Amino acid sequence: MQWRSLVLVAVAILMMTGCKREIANRNLAQLKVNMTPKEVESILGSPDRTEKMEVNLETQRKTMAIIKYFYDQNGQTIMVQFQNGRLASEPAQLKEQ
Repeated sequence: MQWRSLVLVAVAILMMTGCKREIANRNLAQLKVNMTPKEVESILGSPDRTEKMEVNLETQRKTMAIIKYFYDQNGQTIMVQFQNGRLASEPAQLKEQ
């Protein structure tokens, strides 16, 4: 009985590692301006890498928080940019392969 349980656990682990995120244009079409990073992650998943920076505003003595999410897939990179915690613009669609 223990042996069967061990085999089931091993199969489950192998199946989970075989799952690969696939971003399609239908996913990108769901992104709307002013979404939060968590909302974007619920659609696209966790980004492959992020960049955070503070941009000085020329007209005021303030800075604006910028976060960029990068998703790499099939040689293409999708960049999603947030300003002050909200999606700044909708990303471009993927090129058909």
